[in-house]
Amino acid sequence: MVTCSVLRCTNPGSAFTVGSQRLVPGYHEAYVCAEHKALIEAGAPWDMEGNLVLMGMDLAPILANWRARPSVGSEGFTLTLEIAGQIKPVEVFLMPSEARTLSSFIDAANSDGGVCA
Repeated sequence: MVTCSVLRCTNPGSAFTVGSQRLVPGYHEAYVCAEHKALIEAGAPWDMEGNLVLMGMDLAPILANWRARPSVGSEGFTLTLEIAGQIKPVEVFLMPSEARTLSSFIDAANSDGGVCA
């Protein structure tokens, strides 16, 4: 018996689901149970980490808001991320090269029909 690939699910797998995000290299497929297949087909968010399917509380938290502040002293900027359900925002400093990489990824997601807010 093949077990469902969704993290912590012990139901038998009964159907394949295939990742459609073309930004992630490689072909990603997983064997999932009927319940999780129905959730995925209904539009529930999901992701894969290795051979595991992540859903619900196992997904990364949702971004509620963000802002960027240029640095006065160095090249780069501080990116502030407000995470849904968390009181304290997360701040990270991005150097110009990191900002370009992030921008390229967002541009690719937008041109691929992905949704970026």
